[in-house]
Amino acid sequence: MTTALLNNSFDTFIEEEVSLISEMNLQRSAQLTQYSKRFLDNRFPLAKGSHSDVCSYVVYYKHVLAFFADGTTTGLRKPAQFVAMSGPKDEPESIVLCDEGSHVEITFNAKGSLGSMDRAGIDDIQVQTTQRDMTSNTAANDEQSQWFSLMRSDAQVTTNKRGQTQCNYRTGHKEFTDKNGNEYRIN
Repeated sequence: MTTALLNNSFDTFIEEEVSLISEMNLQRSAQLTQYSKRFLDNRFPLAKGSHSDVCSYVVYYKHVLAFFADGTTTGLRKPAQFVAMSGPKDEPESIVLCDEGSHVEITFNAKGSLGSMDRAGIDDIQVQTTQRDMTSNTAANDEQSQWFSLMRSDAQVTTNKRGQTQCNYRTGHKEFTDKNGNEYRIN
């Protein structure tokens, strides 16, 4: 066998493996997105329909509206669960929902790695957890928010619409605009 033939076989093998891995990653991303939307349906249900069928979200006055492919709209079954947002109301960068004191941030980026594959442009769904910081020198009971991504592995890094890099698991506060137009800070 010649070296050229061996190299060609190896190149073909590598191309096939890369294609297979890429397909597996796409399938995993689709599964995580489906799981995340079922989570939204369970914790933040719409008045009618499913988050899986939503094409876009907007903020209308002090409410989140979800638009479906057939042109119909709905809001949250419990409108008070919508607490804050970032970006313009007609095309939010994120919306923040709250249930029993825990926040969930839905980020949108139709050009993002996951958002480009989602009809509503959802690029990530992050869940706030609070854990006591026992290493803090200021007080033994300090609490810090930790944000866990439902759709990405912790090692992945994303870029928002403004080109800012964001980690998928981070500790600390986030700032938004509440539905009345005031600052909304989650510590």
